[in-house]
Amino acid sequence: MRSVRFAALALSGGLLLFSGVAASEVLPWVDDYPRALAAARAKNVPLFVEAWAPW
Repeated sequence: MRSVRFAALALSGGLLLFSGVAASEVLPWVDDYPRALAAARAKNVPLFVEAWAPW
């Protein structure tokens, strides 16, 4: 039980430590799918697609 608490504390501390770094970066939002796909393929990185519905 003690090791679970320690692991949770270490994880939350690590998230707090790196959250400032991640928050300072702003990702560019591209709303042109073919252009975003071409850029992701050129950089060999995954493409994040957000989809939602107002139901």
